[in-house]
Amino acid sequence: MHHEKCIENCNVHMSESLKRDLQDLAMLEGRAVGEYIRAVLELHCWGAVRKLLSSEHKGQVRSGTERHP
Repeated sequence: MHHEKCIENCNVHMSESLKRDLQDLAMLEGRAVGEYIRAVLELHCWGAVRKLLSSEHKGQVRSGTERHP
C-alpha cells in the first residue's frame, strides 16, 4: 500500500449529478468525498502505469513513476 503525505490540491470541475454520485459512493464506503476520489485516481493511475511499464510503451513513460507500487 502507498503511504505518501497528501499535500497537493487539484480542482476539478464536474456536473452536479457526478458530484452527487461521488458523494453517494463515498458515503457507501464510509469515506470523505476527497478520500474516495483520491483512492479511485490512485487505482486508475497506478494501474495504468503498471500496464504501460509491462507493455511496449515502456520507454515512453515519464521518469518518476518508479516510486509507485
